[in-house]
Amino acid sequence: MTHRYKKHKLDLAKETVEEFKKSPIKFIEFFWKLKSQPLKKEYKNRFEIYFEDGRYNEITADFFEPFIEDKHFTWQQFLILKAVENAVQEKGKRRISVRSGHGIGKTTTLAWLVIWYLFCHFEAQIPVTAPSQTQMYDALWKEVKKQLNKLPKVVNNLFEHESSYIRVKASPKTWFARAKTARKESPEALAGIHGKYVFLVIDEASGVPEEIFVTAEGVLTEKNTLMIMTSNPTRISGYFFDSHNDDKYDWECFKFSSIDCPRTTEDYVRRIKTKYNEGSDDYRIRVLGEFPNAEAVDDEGYTPLLAKDDIKEIDEPRSINDSIWIGEPIMGIDPAGEGVDTTQWVIRDSFKAKKVATERTSTPASIANKTRTLMALHGVHDYNIFIDSFGEGAKTAVELAKDGKNINAVNVGDQCETDEEKELYLNKSALIYTRTKKWLRSGGELVRDKVWQDELPTVRFRRNERSRIQIMSKRRMKQKGHKSPNSADALALTFTDDDGGERVAIKTLTKSQREQGGLSNYRKTIIKKASDPFAPI
Repeated sequence: MTHRYKKHKLDLAKETVEEFKKSPIKFIEFFWKLKSQPLKKEYKNRFEIYFEDGRYNEITADFFEPFIEDKHFTWQQFLILKAVENAVQEKGKRRISVRSGHGIGKTTTLAWLVIWYLFCHFEAQIPVTAPSQTQMYDALWKEVKKQLNKLPKVVNNLFEHESSYIRVKASPKTWFARAKTARKESPEALAGIHGKYVFLVIDEASGVPEEIFVTAEGVLTEKNTLMIMTSNPTRISGYFFDSHNDDKYDWECFKFSSIDCPRTTEDYVRRIKTKYNEGSDDYRIRVLGEFPNAEAVDDEGYTPLLAKDDIKEIDEPRSINDSIWIGEPIMGIDPAGEGVDTTQWVIRDSFKAKKVATERTSTPASIANKTRTLMALHGVHDYNIFIDSFGEGAKTAVELAKDGKNINAVNVGDQCETDEEKELYLNKSALIYTRTKKWLRSGGELVRDKVWQDELPTVRFRRNERSRIQIMSKRRMKQKGHKSPNSADALALTFTDDDGGERVAIKTLTKSQREQGGLSNYRKTIIKKASDPFAPI
């Protein structure tokens, strides 16, 4: 009797695994006690027609009942899981590509799928990759382990947890999921995989180098191989971009907006809209799940950092008590030697910036002397002065230090300070220029000077293979026939320690404002209201 009972349980377990093998949705419902956000009855037939026809972008949040946290997974996650279910049941394509804004649950969905495939497919091999250590281990791989730990202990004990592997104890050498960062220098992230059941998982695929996908194409020749890519759509070139464009007929393609996700707060969307502007590429990528605008993109993927509408100029403000600055002014210095470039000094407060001096032929001593004069004239403290340390800049800082003026020498080619900034920006140049763009778009104004319209529109950026923002170098700009943006560089340097947060720009003082106490009273009004970015001046 005992023997027959054990055999019955074993047969039942095999039958259950076979059912799970056909459906990651049933697997998630069973182990994590989550159901899909329910379809409204009146949309059921339309949903089935749209999904079968691949008209995924016509399926919207209106098709579904309200989302309940800890009871449902979202309708967007459901569509991804349904596409995988169709793929393994040979009802749909085995290549799935998902682009979206932030917050729709891509990482958790991938974690569920990795565990499902590993559990249900005998000797499955699952290479998992992402462009960076942070994206790979601090995001996706961490989520895989988190979801594994939510499983019943008897199920979790089937697996061996290692730093970059999760192995099935029954056959650890041939049954595993493996995490490896996708790097151009070592393109084996998706290599070395052989077996009947292979599942390729690529997170933040827009930033994965092409060399990685060349390897993947070899694996995809196997009949049972499944592949899924998810990403914010940061680049308008590469394998991920092609999967939604020229190669889209080989893929099941999904596009999801953060606005439509029931888990994304209105505050997140508002913050991105306010921070970057609704028409910006950042808003398109982070919220709408759209690729950057292709207009004006050159053959190297560079596009202008600023549109002409972003550059707002004002006439010279009327000065009172020899000061036009509100709060503590900040100075940026872009130094030059004896070549064709010039040394430029720019001073800025929270609301406006002005080019205050130019020197055609410079030495460290001459730059230091003019800086001392400008410090005294405009009331700039040494700790609010930033100079590009390349070339004459570092020597100038030493000159000024001799008489106790300790200014900041900045190597704009250095990496950023924080891990978050390192993920977003190639170097400090990209960081400070992005902050400059943010400041201008949130109301910062430039005292009228021909140099701004000449230089700022020529500054170009792109997102590199790791999706980090990169500013075109001065050398490359010159090769393309553009002048060196010396004043723009000096302006950008003023944002080294200032994130360019939301401000409302100061306008030229009116007669009534001058009669009511001049700049001192006006300054108090501005400072009081500046904390509210929407307060009118």
